Parts: sequence; C-alpha cells; structure tokens
Amino acid sequence: MAEPNQLISAADTPVYTIKTVVQQTGITPATLRAWERRYGVLSPGRSYGGYRLYSERDIAILRWLKAQVEAGIAISSAVILLELQHRAGEQPEKDILSASPAGREPAAGPRNAPAVIEELLGALLAFREGEAEAILAEAFALYPVESVAEDILAPVLVEIGERWHRGEASVVQEHFATAFLRRRLSTLFHAYDQPVAGPLAITGSAPGEWHDVGILLVSLTLRRHGWRVIYLGQNVPVLHLIQEVKSLAPDLVCFSATTAESVDGLLELSHAIDVLPHPKPRLVLGGRILNTHEELRARFPHATIGASARELIAFLG
Repeated sequence: MAEPNQLISAADTPVYTIKTVVQQTGITPATLRAWERRYGVLSPGRSYGGYRLYSERDIAILRWLKAQVEAGIAISSAVILLELQHRAGEQPEKDILSASPAGREPAAGPRNAPAVIEELLGALLAFREGEAEAILAEAFALYPVESVAEDILAPVLVEIGERWHRGEASVVQEHFATAFLRRRLSTLFHAYDQPVAGPLAITGSAPGEWHDVGILLVSLTLRRHGWRVIYLGQNVPVLHLIQEVKSLAPDLVCFSATTAESVDGLLELSHAIDVLPHPKPRLVLGGRILNTHEELRARFPHATIGASARELIAFLG
C-alpha cells in the first residue's frame, strides 16, 4: 500500500493532457486557457514535445472551481476564495481527490435531493467532514444555490435538530453538523460582493439566540437577489440594533429565533420598530419555533412570519 506522502506526490505529478482534462472536468479548452491566463489558476507542466500536462490535483482544483461557478460565484471570486483557503492551510480540492473514481464510484446520473440529504446526514453524524464537503461540492455542481440551501441544507439542519430532540443524535453531533453547515453558508455569503446599490436589509438572530444557520441562509439568498445585506450574526441586542436602524434606515429587518426564550427578544424588537416614525422598515421574522407554534406567531401582528428564504423572496417580489 502506498504511503500518504506517496499519494500526494502522485496527485501532483503532471501526466494528463489538455484533452483528458477537458473530458474529466467538462471545461472547454478556451475557458481553461482563459482561467490560466487571467487568474493564474494553474501552472501546468510540459511534455518533452512542449504540450501542457496537468496533475490529478490540477483536475481536482478545476472541478472545485467549476462547481463554485455553477453555484453562481464569479470565477474571479472563486479563485480568491481558493487562495484564501490555501493560505489558511485548507485544501478544498482534496475532498474531490478523495472522491475521485479511484476511491468512489461515480453516480449513474444526478441524484435527487432526498438521496443527497441522506448521504450528507450520514457523513455529518459520523464526523466525516471530507466526505460531507465532497457531497456538497457535487450538490452545488448539480443544483442552483437556492435549491441546495432550501432543499438540502435546510432539511438536513432540521432533521439533525429533530434527532437531537428525540435523543437519536448527541449534542456533540448536532454542534458539529451545525458548525459545518454554518461555515459552508458563511463562505458562500462572503463570496458574493455586496451590491453598491439596491434595497438594504439588516439580518441576524434574536437576543439570546445562538443558532444562526437559518438566518445566514436567508442573508445569502437576499444578497444573491440584489439586496445589500448587513448580517449581524448571533445574539443581537435590541437597543443597539434599533440605534443602527434609525441611522441606516433599512428597507427590511429580518431576524430569527429557535426557542421560546429568544422569541421574547423578538417581541422587544417588534415593539421598538412599531414606534419608529414612517417610513419604517418591514419586519420579517422566522425560525423553527415561530413556524411550529401558532400562538407565538399571533404575538407579532405587525410582522411577517416567513417559513423559508424562498418564501421571503416571493413575498418581497
């Protein structure tokens, strides 16, 4: 059996022609050369005859970049994201290397969302981070960003939470999965440039609320649809938030809660926005607790309660 350093060496050996790279990645020769010339994506080797030769790692990097582009990220932003991860000591392409045909049989065709959900759940609950990254990379290559977020990530998050409530998943498994999904969504959110113009939204989690994957998903969707988004993260204090709302005059304030305790903080936010002079921002609230308890939703007569990011975009028109 080959030692790990021998495998790495083999992955870095330039042996593949441009024809093979095109077959393996689906990237046209013109696009490949443009990426090399404009962004310095790769530095291919040369054969004795002067032809470009690429390594297995080169192919993995190209497949990773293509997945980001097909997920809606500009190639320039995807290259920057790759460079930042490399500087941080991360190698996102290694997950594609580990999922190559040598280690994993390719699927016969595009898998549907339930199949991807089951695979991702299994990987996360078993703490197989590399496998989870490879599954997500494939999902983003197959489906639009909103579909991955709404139809795969959100159900995975809900299912893991349900399993924890039923005692079928440990708190450690839940924390690991949530941190993984949060990191992936945060990376996507920051990969999109903030629009220089357009409506402004302030988003975050209620006071005392430490779960922010759902509102991060909403923030990503808003930014992808042309909104300027100021994302404030977890446990946002209402007093300081209202001061900034008065100063920034956003078109939308969107916050989430997952527990009855954090709903109380949203009540404080709702009352504070109610007394603002016109024009006041739209208040949209969400989170599992509000979506499952009608009596709690009734406490917010002047707010819109949204069940999903897709529903919010449809409401905003």
